[in-house]
Amino acid sequence: METPLVLKCAKADATISECAKWVKENQAELERLVHNHGAVLFRGFPLVGPPEFDQFVHAFQGWEDLPYEESLSYSVRLKVEGTSRVCTSNEGKNGGLTFHHEQAQAPLYPSEIFFYCESRDMNEPGGGTGLCPSAEVYRRVKSKYPEFIEQISKHGVKYSSLIGQHPDPDPSKGVGRGWDTFFGKQCNTKEEVEARMTALGYTWEWVNEDGLLKTTTPVLSATRKAPRSGRDIFFNQIPAMIANAQEFVKGHGGDPSLDNFVRAGDGSSLSFDAVLYAKEQCEDVAVEVEWQPGDVCILNNFEVMHARRPFEGNKRRLLASLVKYNEHLGTKARL
Repeated sequence: METPLVLKCAKADATISECAKWVKENQAELERLVHNHGAVLFRGFPLVGPPEFDQFVHAFQGWEDLPYEESLSYSVRLKVEGTSRVCTSNEGKNGGLTFHHEQAQAPLYPSEIFFYCESRDMNEPGGGTGLCPSAEVYRRVKSKYPEFIEQISKHGVKYSSLIGQHPDPDPSKGVGRGWDTFFGKQCNTKEEVEARMTALGYTWEWVNEDGLLKTTTPVLSATRKAPRSGRDIFFNQIPAMIANAQEFVKGHGGDPSLDNFVRAGDGSSLSFDAVLYAKEQCEDVAVEVEWQPGDVCILNNFEVMHARRPFEGNKRRLLASLVKYNEHLGTKARL
């Protein structure tokens, strides 16, 4: 499939109101394109800043916001002033560099992701976003490591992480969020965060008196059928945990081996060779989004994985908006 499909605005003097109206009138077709291609890039539309991007997001009827406060994202995101559904993307230069499905390491994850390029110096190298079709990664890994795919399909996976308490989260770090914000608004004390973890099915242990927390997720899917298309996909954060393992132990010490951060749902170890092969295949099939200011790309979080590319300088800024997924209501939450 062609990924991403590029749609260019045909009217040079189009307004954001006209753009929003066009989205509403053509939403069924746009949804079909996002599902079929995995990603659609909108280029040349009148999206001159965050408020216009926010209006563009709102034009998709029935696509409910997955607010950052509810999400279980390791990275620190900031709400963008003057918008209701827009936040910063991962601004840490060492985070998000390995292909992943957004928040697939948690029980809550989006069905779609809007990325918006607010600014980028076209003379600075890097800073694009890689995309890869998850079904093709699944196919390749299953062909070379069928036992690995059988293991994670049958048992799922559990992710473990070390999380400290950070009263002032640092947006420049790829995994800079503390447990007092990671688990939601009402998690200011250990008792409150324990109640939240219990509700989500996590297990945990307090590692030291300084509030360092080791959490382990409930059993989560590692492969699945993509909603609507029915394709078999490699839906997880397993390859990313190779990098995350190194990041999580910084400042805390400990053993960065893969077993400490991800295992099969039955507690068995995962083949490092198979995980490394999956990581390599993501890169092998990847295509690149070379951002231009004003671009918006909608990703189907099931059909494609994504990874941020390294960049120089500080003039690249991507914003994001996440669409809530509800397992029982289909790919969009219509509450």
